[in-house]
Amino acid sequence: MKRIVTWSVLMLMILSVLAQEPAKELPPVADKGDFFFEVTTQYLSFSHRDLNGNMVLGNADQVFYIPRVTSGFGFGIGFGRRFRSGLWSLSYLSSGHDATFQGLKSTAVSNLVQFNARTFLLKNSKVKPFVYFGLAFPWLKVYDNAADKQGKIVDATYLGLGVNAGAGVLLPISSRMFFSGSVIYRYLAYLYANGPGVGIDVTDLFDDRTGPRHKPFLRSPVFALELSIAYTL
Repeated sequence: MKRIVTWSVLMLMILSVLAQEPAKELPPVADKGDFFFEVTTQYLSFSHRDLNGNMVLGNADQVFYIPRVTSGFGFGIGFGRRFRSGLWSLSYLSSGHDATFQGLKSTAVSNLVQFNARTFLLKNSKVKPFVYFGLAFPWLKVYDNAADKQGKIVDATYLGLGVNAGAGVLLPISSRMFFSGSVIYRYLAYLYANGPGVGIDVTDLFDDRTGPRHKPFLRSPVFALELSIAYTL
């Protein structure tokens, strides 16, 4: 986590140096769009709908101890293209979290690649509020979170899909830089589990290892706060 924060600060400092000029209103953005690079810090808060720290899923070969994941901070990088009506971006985000299962402590790393669109509500205003929509492709690595049939503890990774919706505001910093702040509701569905054995669909595992087949995927609504600084190329 210290390394993530250090890189975040360094990237923000580099971008600030590249744009050392008095802040002023951005000129009209060309219809063809301008490409940009952005650095993001985020706060991520998991709900505990299925990631509740009590569920056990497995089969004869492996078992997964579904954790409770706490809130955490992270860092991301991305690029995109800005138009007069809004912008799109593709980014990678990673955050560190504490995790627990029935009182046993561990750690987790949440990763995702997301594609999002930010549509401006006031196109001619210097301060541009926007609505935010997107798709996410998450994977959650939890350390010491699964076991093989001999009982050996190993790490587990959960992979899935997600959708984003939210709102925010974009502010100009200089002719080449802008700030974007977003509050986001992200619904994640972890569909696939990878542990000590062959990777498997969550719906092919059994409750408490020998119970009925687990029908739904692992549902995890998430609230996120993203703060970004972008540099127009």
